[in-house]
Amino acid sequence: MLFDTRYFWAIFTSRDEETTTKLKTLFDRSKSTYVSSITIYEIFKLTLANEDKATAKLRADTIANDYEVINIDSEIAEEGATMSHRLRIPMADSLIMATAKQLHLSCVTDDPHFTEVKRIWI
Repeated sequence: MLFDTRYFWAIFTSRDEETTTKLKTLFDRSKSTYVSSITIYEIFKLTLANEDKATAKLRADTIANDYEVINIDSEIAEEGATMSHRLRIPMADSLIMATAKQLHLSCVTDDPHFTEVKRIWI
């Protein structure tokens, strides 16, 4: 499974123990866990805006250590641009979705933009 930015943001910011447990169970039940490098960018940026650089670094490092990071190559970039243009969605969403599509992975998200891949709703 490819884990979207919204998954991590919910894990890091939810104050609801039931929600956090549910989200962690998705990770625990996963046979393989992937994340786009774009998600690391987004989490770092969101954390900088809401907290501090040390927390942003800790979160980015935690994700990179616990998940296989998929970098954006030219194929993902082209597919992402095509999706972004066709669906009129933000660049980051289209690149993450293109990553899931290229690797034939389900995406763990609650983002309604993710229409081109199988979603596991959080």
